[in-house]
Amino acid sequence: MAIEAVSSFHRPIKIWTDSLSSLMAILNPKSHHSMVREIQTLLLSHKHIHLRWLKAHVGYLGNKYADQLAKEAISEGDPFFLPKPLSYLKSEIKSAAFNIWQDNWDNGETGRSTHDIVHRVSNKPVGWNREEIMFVTGHGPFPSYLHRSNLRTHDNCSCGEKGDPMHYATKCRFTLSWHFQTPTVSLKLQ
Repeated sequence: MAIEAVSSFHRPIKIWTDSLSSLMAILNPKSHHSMVREIQTLLLSHKHIHLRWLKAHVGYLGNKYADQLAKEAISEGDPFFLPKPLSYLKSEIKSAAFNIWQDNWDNGETGRSTHDIVHRVSNKPVGWNREEIMFVTGHGPFPSYLHRSNLRTHDNCSCGEKGDPMHYATKCRFTLSWHFQTPTVSLKLQ
């Protein structure tokens, strides 16, 4: 590291970087990252070394050269290793969990009527009221649900057709005043 390389000099040294996030991490006294703690210790013991920030990609000759050297070091398989921060690992775990959840949702056998309306999984509330949830999920005082739950011997409405939410909302002669049109296939998702 640059700090170790110039630590034997006994004159004021400025090390310039275009990585503001690195400088902010070094300034954080609560950091638990081992590399950050090592740099903090070195800087405390070598008070003549100062870190400074410069804006990236604005034509500083030394900055371009430093970027080039860093790229060469990476391409040559330099063993310089930076462990991933905890926030990155949390993000990766969350992403993997959502992918598994989405795969289970897409390929599951239950909840298909809800899947037809809500394709993507999310941990954000949808803001539906009780009646909307019962309609979308089919869970409620519907013969189809009661039959599925072994609370009825059949799933027929009093009119003779299958008693699911769509039937009551679009077809049943006993609920005519509340009907809406049966959606076309292209509009069903809406």
